[in-house]
Amino acid sequence: MLTRQRLGRLCAAVCDSGGAPTEPEAPFSLRRLYVSDIPALIRFNRWLLLLTAGAFFLGILGGAALAEASPQATRAVLNAYAAQIERLGGLEGITTAAILRNNLRVMLLSPLLAVFTLGLYPLLIVILPGVLLGMLGAHFDSVTPLVGVLLVLPHGVFEIPAILCGSVLSMRLAWSLFRPVPTLSLLENVVWAAANLCKGYVFLVIPLLIVAAWVEVNVTGGIARWLAGLGAIPTVP
Repeated sequence: MLTRQRLGRLCAAVCDSGGAPTEPEAPFSLRRLYVSDIPALIRFNRWLLLLTAGAFFLGILGGAALAEASPQATRAVLNAYAAQIERLGGLEGITTAAILRNNLRVMLLSPLLAVFTLGLYPLLIVILPGVLLGMLGAHFDSVTPLVGVLLVLPHGVFEIPAILCGSVLSMRLAWSLFRPVPTLSLLENVVWAAANLCKGYVFLVIPLLIVAAWVEVNVTGGIARWLAGLGAIPTVP
């Protein structure tokens, strides 16, 4: 039986080196959260983070290979991506709110679908952006690789870590019953993973997505319009 007091302690606890909840050394504050809680959570999940990062880079390589092997498939994927951008408002009308809603919908579904897919869905939402980046890289390489970098890097430095961290926390939730912390009961393992997921999402993933959406509209969007005016962005043939 999980008492209210035990629930409160789990939600307020910090990960130790083995992933078990431990009493924090200082009262809750944003400083403690970003200096202690979240770094401890990342250290505990470092192997899952490496796994998701590896899946992302494999997706990039797979996308680049697919672009070389099947130009027709690449055209279909890039046209679908362009159509999504148009639905969100196009280069001229796209808004931070529209991008944020789109990204939040994907990331907030991740914990739920992770449970039903045993952690496969979070890996999928990491691999697919990598595949798209690989295809875009091969596409823009016909002009200059710098064009592709300029269209991804400004918001990607915020969005990619958000996707990786959100996927890791979702996978940890899905696997909490199969790779439990030995000192916790099965129910406590689920609650502990859910508490860490909420903490990571509220204070890391969602803030990064908000910044990424703003940067994508106000920085990347401006770069894209400038490059389009120069004719530096190749169209999909």
